[in-house]
Amino acid sequence: MKRFFSSIVLIIVALIIGFWLGKTDALQGTWIGDTLSNTVEKIPNPETFKTIIEGEGSLKKGNPTPESHSQESVAISEPGEEINEETATIDYTLLEDTIYTLLNQVRRENNVPELTPNDQLKKAARKRAKETEQSFSHTRPDGSETFTILKEPDYQYSYQLAGENLGMATNYLNEKGMAKLLSNGWVESPGHYENMIRKEFTEVGIGVSFNGENIYAVQLFGKPRTN
Repeated sequence: MKRFFSSIVLIIVALIIGFWLGKTDALQGTWIGDTLSNTVEKIPNPETFKTIIEGEGSLKKGNPTPESHSQESVAISEPGEEINEETATIDYTLLEDTIYTLLNQVRRENNVPELTPNDQLKKAARKRAKETEQSFSHTRPDGSETFTILKEPDYQYSYQLAGENLGMATNYLNEKGMAKLLSNGWVESPGHYENMIRKEFTEVGIGVSFNGENIYAVQLFGKPRTN
């Protein structure tokens, strides 16, 4: 038995040394070097997996709880400041409404019930869009989790299930063009797309923010608590 384990240890050590040599120029141009290099390239880099996992952020299947989060997924004044659309340089309402229309179009194409607009989710989405100018993340600028916003008095929304999609793009088209650009980006991302067509969601709020260069957009999904 000891001989068996000793052999295993020797094989592991040999593989480690071999992979190291394969990634250096020590055996470059030799048959052994080429073989080792090809083998190393086929072994996934753990950092790649980390990036993919963090990028998906999709909600696990199962029985949702009040704290079930669906995050995906990718964009100065005080957060939550009301938009003065009379002096704004873009038409916020047109941009948000177009994103909403495109979202329900995607749901219809997938035979999923359309989402109903919710005023509280919209207010919260607009604040989250402003916050993402400071921190483009599902973690808020103060370090708290995304959905803590739905517990704040001004944005309170009692939910069984909630989800958030973030988007950011340089503004260079008209409002409908930018809405389509952002929507296509979400559709092409598996985690975001899962949120968009998730049948459990029944309501949504769309919010955008513009800093003069980039448009930051948020889709905030919800399934309200019924009791």
